[in-house]
Amino acid sequence: MDLAERLGELAQALSQASAAVGVLEAIEEVLDEYEDGELSLEEAMEEIQGLVEEFQAIRALAEMTPEEIMAMAQEEEDEGLRS
Repeated sequence: MDLAERLGELAQALSQASAAVGVLEAIEEVLDEYEDGELSLEEAMEEIQGLVEEFQAIRALAEMTPEEIMAMAQEEEDEGLRS
């Protein structure tokens, strides 16, 4: 593995770690709102589920190659034109 590939992998890992920290901070805010009575348990769980899904989407994108991302973007653009 050459240096460029290794740096790419490290950048990907850093991106995922950053996204994970963002999700954890958002979950912490949701829990604070629940503890303060601003959210019901059901509302808090829905918020947390949405944050987990967001993280999973970010992780999936981070694992895609640039070519895969471009193909997905082209598909979405084509679908938008058909609507």
